[in-house]
Amino acid sequence: MVLIIEVNQIKKIKKIRINRTIFFVLSAMIFTFSCSDQPLNNEELSSSCANTKEKLWSLSNLSEFEKDKFNLLYQERLLSYIDEFKEAAKLNNLDWELLAAIAFQESQWNPKARSATQVKGMMMLTLPTAKSLGVDNRLDPVQSINGGASYIAKLIDEINFGTSTGDTISIALAAYNLGVGNINRYLEEIQINLNKENFEITWDDLSSFLTEEVNHNELIGNSTNYKRGIQAVDYVTRVKDYYYLILGLGCN
Repeated sequence: MVLIIEVNQIKKIKKIRINRTIFFVLSAMIFTFSCSDQPLNNEELSSSCANTKEKLWSLSNLSEFEKDKFNLLYQERLLSYIDEFKEAAKLNNLDWELLAAIAFQESQWNPKARSATQVKGMMMLTLPTAKSLGVDNRLDPVQSINGGASYIAKLIDEINFGTSTGDTISIALAAYNLGVGNINRYLEEIQINLNKENFEITWDDLSSFLTEEVNHNELIGNSTNYKRGIQAVDYVTRVKDYYYLILGLGCN
């Protein structure tokens, strides 16, 4: 699905055609190469690419230390699996950079990653989720990447909330982290509290709900879920940050 969007932050408003998952820059700035019919020479291309990377990286809120570490792991780990990410993303109508950003947040592209909560692998799938996706070995990077791609695509397709594709995908990312059952319950509560239709609820509505302790005290009754709510918002924010970095590093 191709969307036409307007980016208000750019001084000269431009209409940009994008794949449905290239969405995080909707609320920020999108930087593109020259639309001139004349091809750039090597020096011009290098300069243009460097500027694009710099601008995309400036969108990330990560520290310079975190960016340097990310760059190192991009070279040492991601490049070994980049074809697998691209293929899985293509099969599921996703942006491969988004899929890779999720994987970095989950495991830092470590196919053998494990957690005390029993999730494991590149995409840190739970055992029930893996079984539902036909993944029989979560530590197999190809199976994990394919399973994670199928799962996030399924969440995006099934979530019936959001005023835009960006809202829907942000909500889907929160569901990937916090569980789709929890997110749907919170969204229904928001719908009642704000008297909104499902298509009127934004990611900001959900993120505000998740970071307001009173909501969790009333709905769930413990502070652990409040902390998990904050964690889910941080999760979505960090996936966006990594997405910007991958887009910048992919410029060559």
